[in-house]
Amino acid sequence: MKNFLFIFLISFLFSCKKENIVCCMPPVETLPTLSIDGVSQAEGNNGSTDFAFTIKLNQASSKSVTVRVTSKDGFAVAPADYAAIDKTITIAAGETSAKVVVTVVADEFKEADDDFSLTLSEPSNASISTGLAAGMIMNDDIKFQVSETGYTTPNTYAGMSLVWSDEFNGTTLNTSDWNYDVGDGCPNCGWGNNELEYYTAGDNLYFQNGKMIIEARKESKNGKSYTSTRLTTMNKKSFKFGRVDIRAKLPFGQGIWPAFWMLGDNFTTAGWPACGEIDIMEMLGHQPNKVYSTIHYKSGTGSKNIEKSLVNTASLADEFHVYSLVWETDKIKTMLDDKVIGEFSSAEVSGNYPFNEKFFFLFNVAVGGNWPGSPNTTTYFPQFMMVDYIRVFQ
Repeated sequence: MKNFLFIFLISFLFSCKKENIVCCMPPVETLPTLSIDGVSQAEGNNGSTDFAFTIKLNQASSKSVTVRVTSKDGFAVAPADYAAIDKTITIAAGETSAKVVVTVVADEFKEADDDFSLTLSEPSNASISTGLAAGMIMNDDIKFQVSETGYTTPNTYAGMSLVWSDEFNGTTLNTSDWNYDVGDGCPNCGWGNNELEYYTAGDNLYFQNGKMIIEARKESKNGKSYTSTRLTTMNKKSFKFGRVDIRAKLPFGQGIWPAFWMLGDNFTTAGWPACGEIDIMEMLGHQPNKVYSTIHYKSGTGSKNIEKSLVNTASLADEFHVYSLVWETDKIKTMLDDKVIGEFSSAEVSGNYPFNEKFFFLFNVAVGGNWPGSPNTTTYFPQFMMVDYIRVFQ
């Protein structure tokens, strides 16, 4: 009898399979998948701004779904830029989405765009398909936050007179003294260094609180991916010997290349490097505490240079510093906050020594190039170089 019942049961099960009748097991519900969308939004100017992220299911579930959401700093740092979160979000049964809100701190000061991220983990009744989302805080301010902290130099020196200065107290560039160097350097494209920026005629230059501010932005213009400003005093202000003081707060980041430098007045006739070049200050953005000074000159049919450098204890982007040139017959000395960066003399120069003639000034923030390399994911824009003054004593 037992054998008969067993055979009957087996036959019944096979007959169910033949008839495509599910008769012995309940259907298995496929788990839905979770994803989270990124948010890109203006920071706002006052108080705070809510960034609402959407967590989605690819299909409704008969059960409630939970997932842990945690924030992580990028260029934005909690709590200064946003309120960090670590919470569990529930999507009710039958629903396909839920919101999670991150509060971003708003202010009125122009600064670089920031970012943070949200990560999904520890799901219940679901799996995760896209578990990472970026929160892009887009800066929409027009005022700069300017701190006066840092090194400064006197208005007078014994035995010398102030022969020219720009304290940048106006609201526009003094074009009686300065020129905009516009473009990408073509036909010597990339300014001879494979730079990546396009220099504009004022779009990237601001004046506030007695400071001139050069802004390097990541934006497309005339085939280039970045914009910035390059200024010269060519044919307007040039000098031979004396002391030069430039007080400035520098930008930073991989691929950022600020410089205060000089070219000989005969640049248009003799060309480079025969005209000579004095780099009072150059900084590579990925080495924000190191300053370089270099002289370039012609030797034979080519160019030569002598480079000196100084490592500061802190980043040159943290506060104002003074970059100085002390220039005499056959001798050049550069300084950072009155500490010597480098000393150069005619005895070191193997070719023609062009540095006993008049030179003009150039200020710029380059982006990319053979020396600094290109920006990468660690570089955030915009970047700013703030100049408090330039003073020439003789």
